[in-house]
Amino acid sequence: MAGTTPTGEWSERVAFANAAGEPFAYRPNEIVVAGEQARDFALEVTGFEADVEEVFPEEGFGADARRPVLFRVRAEFDPVELSADLRLRGMVGQPNHVLFAHCGCCCRPHPADRGVAGSPVYASPVYASPVYASEYQATGHRKSSARPASEPAYLTVPASSPRPEGGRAPRVVVLDTGLAAGALRPACVGAVSCAAGDCDEPDEDGDHLLDPAAGHGTFIAGLIALLAPGCDLTVERVLTTFGDGDEVTIARAIAALDPDTDILNLSFGGYAMERMDVLAAAIRIVQKRATVVVASAGNDATCRPAYPAALPGVIGVGAVGPDGPARFSNYGPWVRACAPGVDLVSAFFTVFDGAGTAPAGTADPDRFREWACWSGTSFAAPVVAAALAREMRLTGVGAADAVARVVDAPGLLRLADLGTVVNLL
Repeated sequence: MAGTTPTGEWSERVAFANAAGEPFAYRPNEIVVAGEQARDFALEVTGFEADVEEVFPEEGFGADARRPVLFRVRAEFDPVELSADLRLRGMVGQPNHVLFAHCGCCCRPHPADRGVAGSPVYASPVYASPVYASEYQATGHRKSSARPASEPAYLTVPASSPRPEGGRAPRVVVLDTGLAAGALRPACVGAVSCAAGDCDEPDEDGDHLLDPAAGHGTFIAGLIALLAPGCDLTVERVLTTFGDGDEVTIARAIAALDPDTDILNLSFGGYAMERMDVLAAAIRIVQKRATVVVASAGNDATCRPAYPAALPGVIGVGAVGPDGPARFSNYGPWVRACAPGVDLVSAFFTVFDGAGTAPAGTADPDRFREWACWSGTSFAAPVVAAALAREMRLTGVGAADAVARVVDAPGLLRLADLGTVVNLL
């Protein structure tokens, strides 16, 4: 999906609104409508000067005569107001929602822990999404919470683990910020597939600081490669290094996946005005092909459903730490599994030394050499994806059977509102 990542200034690509007191993010001047009647109404409202295109030009809703074709409409208008107008008229429309990577941003602690002596402090806090962190809404700028680390001995897994005779390597796809390229790519992800344009760069805005979500895709690919060696792993870019990606771009990338994809890892999410019909349509497409979708639940310590994790059939993943549930993790009956997501160590850029400084005698906070330590449900999700891939590789079962064994089997340890505990570390 090279070239699909949005460009331009933050204010040109991300806007924020509330629906009944529930905040969400969306692309300015873009709306998605269902059916020709809604499309024509949107065109009439915009004076027939809008740019209109089908969301899934070759498959998806358009391939099913029982469902209306989805159109993205771009023009100078308020998509939130127009969506409400469409629904009042019995038509379907929604903003093109923006979703964010679920990595931490080093801000305030969980409200329940404020002022409590001895309460745990995690690198990945509550309100990691700009939807809930108003101080980041204007510019998107924030400090990356990734920290330099050493090679993690506890992640070393024998690459020669057995595989049933005649079995194929599980095919795992990660949609994220891309993968570090060239001399910046760490050795442990050297065999991971990535298109030339789907590169993960440390400092795309050129301010000599690590971008807030830079290395996110590389870190996730490293976790899967280290925990489930021998799988066929591909990384594609749908998010910027600021961590944002829009629903239409992400849905198109999902619908375009190789039909033989076994496991899809989505370590990002967002909140909707009402629903995320476009993303839901894309998820249904790949689920019908027997692809298992694993998605991070979010870092906002809320039970409010986050998408895609809360969509039907998706394995939404929360985070646990050494002392139990991570205080930042979203939770609820829609979260099907949980995995370690606090202070994990994985692959990062081989070389990056930003302009950040530290007091004398302390470590440089942004001098990275191939490894990083990071927290968030973003990194719990690939632990679950890796567990499924390992089950497939070691036993020869399909992805659905791996889910039945690793996530849904009776007798597995479960936590209320966080689902089945999955741990390979």
